[in-house]
Amino acid sequence: MTIKTHISMPEGYGLQAFDVLDSTNEEAKRQATAGATPPLWIMAREQSSGRGRRGREWVSERGNLFCSLLLKGEGDVVTSSQLSFVAALAVRDVVADLVQSDSRARCKWPNDVLLDGRKVSGILLESQAAAAKGSSVPEFVIIGIGVNLASHPQKALYPATSLNMAAGMNVTSEQALELLASSMAYWIGRWKGDGFSVIRTAWLDKAEGLGQNITVRLPQEEFTGRFIDLDVTGGLKVETDTGQRIITAGDVFFAPRSS
Repeated sequence: MTIKTHISMPEGYGLQAFDVLDSTNEEAKRQATAGATPPLWIMAREQSSGRGRRGREWVSERGNLFCSLLLKGEGDVVTSSQLSFVAALAVRDVVADLVQSDSRARCKWPNDVLLDGRKVSGILLESQAAAAKGSSVPEFVIIGIGVNLASHPQKALYPATSLNMAAGMNVTSEQALELLASSMAYWIGRWKGDGFSVIRTAWLDKAEGLGQNITVRLPQEEFTGRFIDLDVTGGLKVETDTGQRIITAGDVFFAPRSS
């Protein structure tokens, strides 16, 4: 059941808000199947089955932001995947504005946002297959976004934080979504108008660990190298003792920040 909110959306964007959902991404899929008109934001105050990357559980306690943006597919799967970098920039800008510090909020490859070196937001990009057989263009793209506002997981693959813990801020999910919707509209506009090269440059300017040694964990191996760049598709370029590698999927870990 939808709930009433006073969230202001950018022109052309719709919103459906719920008290509880299994997952905002799943609801976005249902809305797409039912004929909803994108771009459409889906928000829930609580999720019963939130998911992160690779099917990992996303702890979904009340007070945090859980939302998804349903978009019409544009370009092939590779082009659509660029939206994870677009979303990361949008979330990062919101976090930086809220804590009033550009340097504290950073982007982490492939699709997280960090605050003071700890994960404050995760992004899950999914697509709905096109109706036409054999088409490589997704019919819909769904960008799921979670932001730790009031609380964060104590045990997670990567150290986490929340705006409440890191900055003593009491930001509601409604306030955060209104800011995020505006930021997303801006960055989607830049992506459509200027292409991925502008997004790539902006993301690298806000990237955590660029030029530093990182550890990359893949399903069958783990290795260490220096994070040197993104390729033109958003792949992670890592310089190792045996040469350069480009990673398209994996988990990245940094050396602990010095206190």
